Amino acid sequence: MMKNKTIVLSGDKSISHRALMVSSISKGVNRITNLCNGRDVASTISCLRLCGAKIERRAKSYVISTSRLSKPAEPLDCGNSGTTIRLLSGLLAGQGVEATLYGDDSLMNRPMGRIINPLSKMGAKIENRDNKIIVKRASIKGGNIDNNTSSAQVKSSIILAGLGAKNKTILNESYDSRDHTERMLNYHSAHSIYANEGRILINPSDLSSKDLEIPGDISKASFLIAYACLLKGASITLKNVSINPYRIGFIRTLIKMEADIAIDNKKNKYGEPIGDIHVKYSSRLKNIRVTAQNVRDMIDEIPILAVVASFSKGVMIIDGVSELKLKESDRVFSITSNLRSMGVDIRESKESIMIKGQINLYNTNIKTFSDHRIAMAFYIASLLAKRTAKIDDLDCIDISFPDFFDKIREISL
Repeated sequence: MMKNKTIVLSGDKSISHRALMVSSISKGVNRITNLCNGRDVASTISCLRLCGAKIERRAKSYVISTSRLSKPAEPLDCGNSGTTIRLLSGLLAGQGVEATLYGDDSLMNRPMGRIINPLSKMGAKIENRDNKIIVKRASIKGGNIDNNTSSAQVKSSIILAGLGAKNKTILNESYDSRDHTERMLNYHSAHSIYANEGRILINPSDLSSKDLEIPGDISKASFLIAYACLLKGASITLKNVSINPYRIGFIRTLIKMEADIAIDNKKNKYGEPIGDIHVKYSSRLKNIRVTAQNVRDMIDEIPILAVVASFSKGVMIIDGVSELKLKESDRVFSITSNLRSMGVDIRESKESIMIKGQINLYNTNIKTFSDHRIAMAFYIASLLAKRTAKIDDLDCIDISFPDFFDKIREISL
């Protein structure tokens, strides 16, 4: 048995984006510590600065002292970040700020109508033209808006627009999705937002400044948790990680597969639940069926779950995978093609993937499709497989987890 390793992670990516955006329209001085150190969050910082946000790096903190955003002098490059382009479109529309937003080819191939349609119904002048999102100055009126997409990005875009509307906005959600935006707004203002069973009321509001410490990123943690479950003798403790109930579907699934995982030291900090996650090596987990609802709770963790399933006993069926085709890559294709090339019996249908677990995987040429989560998942698979792997692009991991390789070494040393 290896000695237990204590691991501390940089801040949650989803919460970091939201903290920067909300702080940029809050009166007073906001201090954010443990911000996510990935390229996606750097894209948000760059875009907000171009919109007049004063964001300064001071030692381990970021200090934001801006209460209103302004028209940028140049188009806003959102890089590969869906959260940046979708949330910022709503934020700027609500602030009455004209802007042009764009990103790399992967980002601009992702569906943007899902934010343009509801924002337009609220009064925004917004369109997707020539591979760019163009936001014109307009008055957001609010009103009743239905969101039929199981996406926290879409929901958050509508909420941020609603903060600057003339009237209240009532947002009707068809699906429950991660609630970081609602929690953060409640922390900044007692009266800006009320959520109850799929119905969210957004009041046009001025926000007050707050200090925030971002909890460790549960999505980053998931790759380390998976590796610890599969690496013989491993034992780790991940400190102060976000355990938002909408974000721990992967952990719940591993526990059902009989993984040795426990969470303790639970507390609520700055509106978000956090805790310490303890993980020990588990001798061959047992595959289960993963429902479409389960997939919505861990959409970003499906690539690493597929890798875990490949080393586990029995057959895993993952339902409701169509949304995976609309991510940074077509993740259904990325997962199936790579695992098949590593010798795994994996099959796909329109809405599901079937994976038959086995004792050994065999390294080969692995294609990441420049997708950070595919790259991390298959790097871990390569460490546990036989022979030598060739992985075509590991630099894309910097999008979300620049110190990924350091943390992997911490576990295996």
